[in-house]
Amino acid sequence: MASTSVEETILKGLREQGHRVTKVRREMVAMLEGAKVPLAAADILKKLDGVNKTTVYRELEFLVEQNIAQEVEFGDKKKRYEISDKHHHHVVCVECKQVEDVDLQADLDGVEKKIAKQKGYKIINHSLEFFGLCSSCK
Repeated sequence: MASTSVEETILKGLREQGHRVTKVRREMVAMLEGAKVPLAAADILKKLDGVNKTTVYRELEFLVEQNIAQEVEFGDKKKRYEISDKHHHHVVCVECKQVEDVDLQADLDGVEKKIAKQKGYKIINHSLEFFGLCSSCK
């Protein structure tokens, strides 16, 4: 039995929900799924030939609304996007801007539940990013 890629699963899910899978939408999902780091709208726009800025922003908004992509921001007020297939965190070099994924083994779910209970919140999301100097910049 052949395995199904994240991209194929996403596109199939969109079709099943009655959404169109346009060429631009398909290309953006593939681009985000294949990216090693979160991409800014400008990065996506550069890679899509002949697609206007409004279309890119509209598609990013749609993908976020559908929980296919998520916005990340590294303290510079610049939104970046990545596929939201698994929750993870990032380490960012403040000098060269290199970004790497970080998978934490700590029980953050337990911490999140404790905070929610103590403060009376319903936590819907959290962001935890680490900033420093990479091995090349330190």
